[in-house]
Amino acid sequence: MFRRLLSTLLFVVLALVCAGFVRLNATPTSLDLYFSSLPVSLGQALIGAVLIGWLLGLAGALAWIWRLKREAWQLRRSLKLAEGEVRTLRALAPAHAH
Repeated sequence: MFRRLLSTLLFVVLALVCAGFVRLNATPTSLDLYFSSLPVSLGQALIGAVLIGWLLGLAGALAWIWRLKREAWQLRRSLKLAEGEVRTLRALAPAHAH
């Protein structure tokens, strides 16, 4: 409960800081996207760049975590197969080998 309230409060404060940043940097500029040009304020362009960078970083982190989880799954599967082989070899071992 407290964590959710704190997260919401932090989000609101961050949104207000972003709004103030955009308001203070209201210099009009043109964002050239190669195929078109968008008229935006400098603050909007900077917030957009930070947001895009954050999203790309999040996507990269999620891809890395997904790769690690897949590797862990493969290792678990290999461990189960190896344990099965050990059980089979122990069951088939001659009596004098125990």
